[in-house]
Amino acid sequence: MDHAYRSSWPLIVIVLLGLITLSGCAKNTGGVTASSATTATGNSTTAVLTKADQQISQQKIAAAQKTLAGASESTPAIKKLALGLKYYQEAEEALDNNQLSLAKGYFDTLSSYDGTTDASFIAARQKLVKQYQAVKLANGYYNAARDELSIHDLATAKANIDKLDDEQATHPVIKKLQKKALAMKQAIMNYEASQSTSSGSDSSTVVSSSSAASASDSRTSSSSTSSTSADSSTMTSSSNSSASASSSSSELTTSAIIKQFQDASGVTFTSDTEFNITKETSAYYQITAIYATNESSSSASKTVTDTYRYYPDSGSVTKENSATGSFE
Repeated sequence: MDHAYRSSWPLIVIVLLGLITLSGCAKNTGGVTASSATTATGNSTTAVLTKADQQISQQKIAAAQKTLAGASESTPAIKKLALGLKYYQEAEEALDNNQLSLAKGYFDTLSSYDGTTDASFIAARQKLVKQYQAVKLANGYYNAARDELSIHDLATAKANIDKLDDEQATHPVIKKLQKKALAMKQAIMNYEASQSTSSGSDSSTVVSSSSAASASDSRTSSSSTSSTSADSSTMTSSSNSSASASSSSSELTTSAIIKQFQDASGVTFTSDTEFNITKETSAYYQITAIYATNESSSSASKTVTDTYRYYPDSGSVTKENSATGSFE
C-alpha cells in the first residue's frame, strides 16, 4: 500500500507542471494579442496621417479632409489636423471670393492655430497667408487707382495701375484685378490721345471708361455707368450720376457706416475716438478718425488723426500714407 502511494507522486508532479506550463502559454498569448491590436491601431493612424500629409503637400485639401474623415479610429492627432484644414479651407474660400473683411477673421484664426505640427499643413498655411497679403496689397493699388481716376487725377491713377501690374500674380484674384486695371489704363491712354489732337475734347471718355471698368465691383458703380452712358457723355452728366449713386448709398445711417468700417478695418479704436465722414463717392466713404492725445477727453486735445477709405461692396479698407498722401 505504501509502495503504491509513493509510486503515484511522480505522475502528480508531471501533471502539475503541465498545467502550470499551459497557464503561462495562455497568458503570453493574451499579451501578444493585445500588443498586436495596439500596434495595428498605431500603424493605421500613421498611414492615415502620412497619406493626408502627402495630399496637403499637393494642395489637395479636400482629399486630405476625406482621408482623415475615413480613418477607422479618430485619434487626437487626426482630429487636430482635420480642424486645421477646416480653418484653412474657410480662409481660402474667402480669399478666392476677394472678401477681405471676412477673410481677415479666418486668417487670424488660421495663423494662430497651433494644434498640429504637420509639416505640409504648416507649409501650405504659410503659402496661403502670403497670398492673402499679396491680394490685400493688390486691392489697395486697384482701389486707389479707381479713386484717383474718379477725381481725374490721371498721373496718380496710372502710377497705382503700374504698381498693380508689377505685382506677381500669385493668386487668381490678383490676375483679375490686373485685367480690370488694364481697362482703366487704356481709358486714360485714349483720353490723353484725344487731348493731343483736340484740346477742347470732352474729358468724360475717361470717366465713363473708368465706370465701366469698375462696374463689376459694385452695384453702385454699375448704376453710375448706366446713368452716364444713357444721359450724356459730358463731365457734368457723369458727376450728376455719381451724386445720384452716392445719394442712394447714403440710405445707411452714419453710425451704421462707422460700425461697418470699424469691423472691416481690424483696428481696435478706443472708446473716445471720434469719426467723421469727410467724403462720400459711389465706391467708398472717406473717414477721419480723431484720437485723444492725452487723458483729457476735451475736443481741444484730439488733434491726432488718421484718414481711411472704406469700400462697402468689397469690405476692404485703405489708410492714407501721411508721407505720400496715397491710400494703401
